[in-house]
Amino acid sequence: MRPEYLGQVLGIEQASFKNPWPPAAFAAEIQHPWSWFRVIGPAKKTDGISRVDGFIICWVILSDMHVLNLAVLPECRRKSLGSALLQDSLADFSRQGGGYVSLEVRPSNLAAQELYRAFGFEVVGRRKQYYRSDNEDALIMALEVEEEQMRGRKDTGN
Repeated sequence: MRPEYLGQVLGIEQASFKNPWPPAAFAAEIQHPWSWFRVIGPAKKTDGISRVDGFIICWVILSDMHVLNLAVLPECRRKSLGSALLQDSLADFSRQGGGYVSLEVRPSNLAAQELYRAFGFEVVGRRKQYYRSDNEDALIMALEVEEEQMRGRKDTGN
């Protein structure tokens, strides 16, 4: 992630979520040393800037990783971009020694749950009224990642 991609990331966020993060939150994540913020898109550039089709933000602190945000442009979904972003983050975490990975997801977001389950995440809890805009609960999903465990894992096709 580079600052020049921020506008595209904000557009993806707006198109993906009922209650999108504010621009300042994304700008802060670029600065945090514990933040693993990556984008994905085609290699070709438009006006000198690469196109961004999706992004992931994780916090990696020692042997814990928390997936904060993962989104792909609506027209680019179901093309394995979300899988590639998640795979890359888990593989990097594995190379760093691995550990516990967690995230929150809306019970109504079945596509995201399907993606996470394909990687071995399981529901381990629930946060009541986590999403304040509509008081929807959050499912807590988690996965234990061993060192180098993710190397060589095949794409799930999501």
